[in-house]
Amino acid sequence: MVEEELDETGHWLEIIMETGLLPRKRVEPLHDECIELLKIIVSSIVTTRKHLENNKL
Repeated sequence: MVEEELDETGHWLEIIMETGLLPRKRVEPLHDECIELLKIIVSSIVTTRKHLENNKL
């Protein structure tokens, strides 16, 4: 769920930047942070899945 929300937030931040709704210099740091959080969450999901698979064997 968190992954989906971050992905959607990143998408909307991209739209805001592309349309010029807000200045890029204000939105880009938020977008960058969103992407970094998404990477952390995805990495955590992958690691958790690996641990769960290893414990099943």
